Amino acid sequence: MSLPEKKNCLKLREFTFRLLSLIVFLTFFCVQANPASGAMDGTITEEESPLIVDFFSDHDLSDATVRFEQPLENVSLVFTLSSGKEILKSETFHLGSVDRGQEITKVIFWGLEEDFKKDKESYTAQLSVKDGSKTLESRKLSFSYRNQYLSTLKIVDFSADSEKSSVLITLTSSANLGFVQMPEPGIVDLDLKLLSGTDIIYSENLENVPVTDAYYKAMAWPFLLEKDKDYTALLKVHSHSPDITTAYTSKFRAEEKVELLDTDIDVDEYGASVTIVGKSQVPFDGIIRVVLTPEKGDVQVFEETADILTAGQEDTVGIIWQGVPRGDYNVKIYVLNLEGEVMDSYETVLRIFEPVAEITPSEKSPAFGIQAALGIFLCFAVLLGRKKRGKKEVR
Repeated sequence: MSLPEKKNCLKLREFTFRLLSLIVFLTFFCVQANPASGAMDGTITEEESPLIVDFFSDHDLSDATVRFEQPLENVSLVFTLSSGKEILKSETFHLGSVDRGQEITKVIFWGLEEDFKKDKESYTAQLSVKDGSKTLESRKLSFSYRNQYLSTLKIVDFSADSEKSSVLITLTSSANLGFVQMPEPGIVDLDLKLLSGTDIIYSENLENVPVTDAYYKAMAWPFLLEKDKDYTALLKVHSHSPDITTAYTSKFRAEEKVELLDTDIDVDEYGASVTIVGKSQVPFDGIIRVVLTPEKGDVQVFEETADILTAGQEDTVGIIWQGVPRGDYNVKIYVLNLEGEVMDSYETVLRIFEPVAEITPSEKSPAFGIQAALGIFLCFAVLLGRKKRGKKEVR
């Protein structure tokens, strides 16, 4: 009886071993087969497909950001604006090859005529990301000519120039039963872009900005601009509650700009001290011209070269009168660029009691030349001394 039981036990053990071996083999086969089947399939998984990070459009422009999670060779972005079944405009940006993780932002201005836009009740903007002729991803956005507005916030002003862009946002107040109800604070995100044509050359983002009463923000351009070139500043304001995004643009032509500091101009019987400050990211290169006009007699003109200035930089120029007769003068101070354009001006009056001697070179009397130069130096030192004392008093 013992032999059959032992034989059955051996058969059970052998069956168990074979079953475990089969399970291990099937598990190994499935692990190996899954990657192979994915590679043969050739489809792009969701993680590898291009992701449209942001897409905005109104009847004036469209703004989109796309991030690529795999390298591609023949990429293009297609923007289309339609009303009903009518295609109003379509534009394609050919990007060529893109790298893994690369993020690209493009802006298009629809350029529709104002009267034409009012004839349409609704629009549909579409962005398509293509690799060759294959569409990898697309997104649509519908809107009307009457843009959504920020119900709790008001964009009082958005403007840009050669120095900076600035925005002023306030809360909208509401009346309730004869008394003013305090508006609730708002939270916004600000997305600023500076464009040259449709190329984005600068961007700045501010998130979770609280607006409790009035919010003002100036954002200076951190690089030089090209003179006489046209730029467009684009600001998107995203309100958290309600969830609404609106866009504002400001166009400008980059120009030199410099200002005279009225509180830092000194004119007396010895000369003039003039301070100017740059107000543009287009470098200023020019001169300071001072014109003395007497009641009778000849007009006296003095000029001095100023430093090259950009936004926020200052330069103080000193000028000493030489050979100016005693008398009363009308004084006009001009800041001119190299083309002779007047950037700024200032006017005052002056009475000279003792004229400063004019420097005349003399070969026979070198001692006189040294004395005259010393006198001019002392006059200039006195002038700057008065200027410094004046600044200390102001402080």
